[in-house]
Amino acid sequence: MRRLDPRGAQGRTLGFLALGVAILSFSAGSTLVKLSHTPGVTVAFWRMLLCSAIWIVILRISEQRWLAWDDIRAALLPGVAFGLNITFFFTGVTRTSVASAEFTGALTPLIVVPMGAFIFKERLRLGALVYGLVSLLGLALVLFNAPPTGEFSWGGVAWVGAATTLWATYLLTSRSLRQGRSVAAIMAAITPIATVVILPLGLFVFPGTLLQVTWRSVVFIIILAALTGTLAHGLMVFAQTHVPIGVISISQVSQPALAVLWSVLFLGSTVVGIQIVGMALVILGLAMVTVQSRR
Repeated sequence: MRRLDPRGAQGRTLGFLALGVAILSFSAGSTLVKLSHTPGVTVAFWRMLLCSAIWIVILRISEQRWLAWDDIRAALLPGVAFGLNITFFFTGVTRTSVASAEFTGALTPLIVVPMGAFIFKERLRLGALVYGLVSLLGLALVLFNAPPTGEFSWGGVAWVGAATTLWATYLLTSRSLRQGRSVAAIMAAITPIATVVILPLGLFVFPGTLLQVTWRSVVFIIILAALTGTLAHGLMVFAQTHVPIGVISISQVSQPALAVLWSVLFLGSTVVGIQIVGMALVILGLAMVTVQSRR
């Protein structure tokens, strides 16, 4: 059987297809959480528990091994950050609009770029930070012009803001974890740790919520685990071997806009014109931050 050349036309085509499906899958996550009509911590825990089982099986099949203690030790801090991030984001998105949640969460690069330069002694381009101000202006237009439907809340935005910081922490602390390990090994190590982290939150911070599971929520938890927790990660790794990383970074900027589109189509959410202008500014600013950071 002839091996697929990642630099060939067929490899690039499949890579772009995988990238598109991965971005579409990730962008649907917040809408799926809201459609479950279930507390965010409940969705986070059962989704992560299911993902743990899936990734451990994938690791066993793909690499003929189980988790090693070295994998778990390396994934400890990233796993804690990942579990808290998922819980905070899912909680936030159930308490505010998808537009405010997604575009607040999209500002992760504004934390990662300067912190990465500080921690890893990388060169920091001031132009990237200047364009970051454009994104902040756009976010302000999105948040302060939310339509009076009762869907938006500052409390939900606060949860998502905390989740954004935790996601940046995960990205920064998992840098060494990603070196020399497959996506199956990384996810098989991170997801059980994240599950253990979420459990006490569901028991003591949000008591009684973990058992608030209905047949409707089971369906959406399974979809989230399969779509965003497994398929999207695998496709993104495949795309990284066939598509330039700069193209992937720029393409991912479209994810929050797609998330808003799904919320309009499936949740009946509304956005006003000035918010669309703000969304465009967020995307433009993040795209330029990405370009400046990769030069």
